Parts: sequence; structure tokens; C-alpha cells
Amino acid sequence: TQFHKWSLGVNASGGLLAANISQRTDHYYGNSKETGYTAGNEVKDVSEHHLPIRFGLSVSYQLTPFLALNSGISYTYLYSEFSSPLDKNINFDQKLHYLGIPLGVTWQLWSANRFHFYVSGGMMLEKCISAERDGSSISKKPWQWSAEAAAGAEYTFTRRFGVYLEPSLGYYFNDGSSLEHYYKEHPWTPSLEFGIRLHLNK
Repeated sequence: TQFHKWSLGVNASGGLLAANISQRTDHYYGNSKETGYTAGNEVKDVSEHHLPIRFGLSVSYQLTPFLALNSGISYTYLYSEFSSPLDKNINFDQKLHYLGIPLGVTWQLWSANRFHFYVSGGMMLEKCISAERDGSSISKKPWQWSAEAAAGAEYTFTRRFGVYLEPSLGYYFNDGSSLEHYYKEHPWTPSLEFGIRLHLNK
């Protein structure tokens, strides 16, 4: 039939906010002659969380002319830098790598000529598979839940091949770990995804 079909996709996405620079306040009790700070003073450490980078493979099954189920697999990279004005030697980075499985639905809104417009929503569960701080492995590798809503537009060059652009807004739940990263600072995260799709008739 015309609408019972599979679609396969390759995509990439990134955040739409500028890299985040935040400050956290800690109490230090050091030798003021060595550090230049009075013991017990509050000193603001600096953490800079760069925009997330994500790549993915998607699969979609069209249930009706308007409704489709979506899933796939994704890889996400989170990079952060940390420094302290108390000690110039305290300057390190953090690299987190995630694999995730999204699950959602897409509703076709309108099609005209070769353009197709739609909205989608769903959830994703990600697992941190690798974590490094200053080149050393971190034992904490938390799970990350998120929910997302998106609107997209696809242009089909042929009946089977198309390219799409999809802005979205995601909410990232607290992972319960002590790790500091972009999603802790920006639980509401807008992003822009682009990719290609191959449509296969069933």
C-alpha cells in the first residue's frame, strides 16, 4: 500500500544555545601566602559546558497516511572544561559518551509537491558508555532519560529519497549522579537535527 512502509535515516544534530559558562562557589581553607586568598574565602570555580553533538540512525514504520512509529540508535558527545582561579594548575576537561535508543511517534500535518511537514514527540533512554576527566576514566556512568517534541520539514528528491530539517525542544531529567555536564545546566535544551531518509515500500 501507499502508506505502509519503512523509512531509514541518518542524522546529526547539535544544540542551539551558546556554550555555557557557569560558576560554582566553594569554600577553601588554604595558606593565604601561597594562594593569595584569605582562608575561608568563597571562590567561584568556572565550568564551561560545550554544545552537545549527536549522530544517529533512525527507523520509522508508517501505520497510517498520517501516523508513524520511530526508533533507532544515537551517539551523543558531551564536552566540558573546568578551571579554578585559586590554582592555575587546576584546569581539566571532561568527556562523556552516550549511546541511546529513542522511541516516539510522528504525525504528518501537510504535504505539497515534494515538501512534507510534520510534528513528533517521544522519549529516549541513554547510557553513558565512556567517561573521562583529565584523561583518566571515571567510574560513574549514569543512565539519562529525556523527552522531546519536534517539528520538521522534509523535501523528497524522489519517491524514495529525501532530506529533512527538524528543530526540537528536549527536557533532560536529572541523572542522579554528581557529574556536571550540559544537561544539568540546561535541562530544557533546544536543538536542530538534519539528515537524509530512504523510504522503502513494505
